[in-house]
Amino acid sequence: MVEAVEERIITHNVKLIPLTSVLIPADRQRQRINDGKLAELATSIAQHGLIEPIVVCPVDRVRFPDAPQRCEYQLVAGYRRYLAHAKIRRTEISAIFRDDVTDRLEQEEIELDENLLRENLTYQEEVSAKKRIYEIRRKKYGDGIRDVADHVGESKTEFWEDVRLAEAIEVFPELAESKNKTQAQNKLRLLMRRADLTQKASELKAKAKSAIQSDEVDSIIYKVKLGDCLQIVKGWNDGCLHCVITDPPYGINLHVGETKKGSPHPEIYDDDTYDIMDLTWMMAKEAFRLLQDNTHAYFFFDIKQYHKVFSMLRDVGFTVEPIPLVWVKPGPGQVNHPDSRWGSGYEACFFCRKGNRALLRQGQSNVLSHDPVPTARKVHAVEKPVSLLRQLIETSTAPGETVADFFAGSGSLGEAAIQTGRNFLLCEKDKAYHAGIVERLTKLIGTVESEPAPQEASKYDPLGGSEDDDQ
Repeated sequence: MVEAVEERIITHNVKLIPLTSVLIPADRQRQRINDGKLAELATSIAQHGLIEPIVVCPVDRVRFPDAPQRCEYQLVAGYRRYLAHAKIRRTEISAIFRDDVTDRLEQEEIELDENLLRENLTYQEEVSAKKRIYEIRRKKYGDGIRDVADHVGESKTEFWEDVRLAEAIEVFPELAESKNKTQAQNKLRLLMRRADLTQKASELKAKAKSAIQSDEVDSIIYKVKLGDCLQIVKGWNDGCLHCVITDPPYGINLHVGETKKGSPHPEIYDDDTYDIMDLTWMMAKEAFRLLQDNTHAYFFFDIKQYHKVFSMLRDVGFTVEPIPLVWVKPGPGQVNHPDSRWGSGYEACFFCRKGNRALLRQGQSNVLSHDPVPTARKVHAVEKPVSLLRQLIETSTAPGETVADFFAGSGSLGEAAIQTGRNFLLCEKDKAYHAGIVERLTKLIGTVESEPAPQEASKYDPLGGSEDDDQ
């Protein structure tokens, strides 16, 4: 592409023209200019002169009827160089005059080609430029994605992903707030996944009702409850659970917090501190009621809320280990201000006991080392790895016993339970994520070599098999 641009330019003479004679089209491709980099360019031009002239063509008086009479030319390429000259108070600028590019699409194609050669475009400008040059070349030459990708010197896959992102930003402007292109593409992937799951969610209602009415207590749909967890568990029998492992919202205003600015995940729940503390308190009381005597519970929490959560769990009746379990994540951790703050590379979890039950796996450290779910594979903003949940399950329950998560999210606990031969109950209020959990666990059944559950335990119905639990 570099050779093609140069070939079109070197056949035209360079001349010096007044800055005031150049019209800047308002719909130019580059809209945002970094002031710091513009100042650097201006300094360079002042010291060394302009190495590459701007490109201009005659003013299109039909397209710009209100253009001042002093404007003989309109800018085709070189907006930053033009601004840099104005910044250092130069009155003239070297320009390549192109009287053969009166076609608007060709003018735009030259600007896009030149801009894509540069590394100082923002990712938003870059993907927008690729989308536009694809549209232009498809219209002018009949080019397909592969042709245009070859033209700009990229793989078909990389180019298409950027074009798709640009199209998505027009529909979902919040994608452009992501801090980089990778984060924006991950967020787009999650939005597309949610859209797919939302469509599938409507198909689950009839299946769920059928499963309950036929008393299929082993059905995935029956075990993954849709709705507000506090309302759902009211119909559950006292002492129906053998372990609770749950990860409630942390009450840290997830989408405005220091470590979550520009989160790649779409907003999925309210995370106001006061509301979440109330929810945690009520859920802790229900968890204590639902657990049998001599059982365990695990509550993940924000370390800044240590005293509040510790007091809540203790007040409802749990014996709480004051030194929490710590899940350590390898890597630098999440941080929005790396120049002034340490990265957050761990999460805390309270280990709670109702009665006195021995650990089935003994001699373990309270520091849990497990790789987090890769961002590209996540379906939920705070998804826990299955390996972490397996460790907790196998430490506190026997095969065939029932574990529960009141904030199921991606359904990781359900997968860990299936892998270890445990029964499970999950609550999730988001319809799309609920559909995703059902899809995930349904696919898993029959493909996992799980530990055999005792015959009696496999028939155990913690909900009593009542049709009143229809959601």
